[in-house]
Amino acid sequence: MAIKDYFPVILGVLKDFRVIGTVIVMLLVIEFAKFVTTYRKKPPKPKNKKAPKAAAAPKEEKKEEKPAEGGEDSGGEEKK
Repeated sequence: MAIKDYFPVILGVLKDFRVIGTVIVMLLVIEFAKFVTTYRKKPPKPKNKKAPKAAAAPKEEKKEEKPAEGGEDSGGEEKK
């Protein structure tokens, strides 16, 4: 048998639906096995500890400044 006679036989085997199905199934099995062997669980995310409320950013309180009685430059009317 010459080399030219082998080509139709090889093409006939490769075109067979059982061969194509087997190749597809084996590729899926190999990919799944690769996934299983290389799988690593992601490390858990660190939980943020809640800061105590006292350590939280202080709120700015608006205080009205009252001028001292009898002080200088009170801005009001002078008493007689």
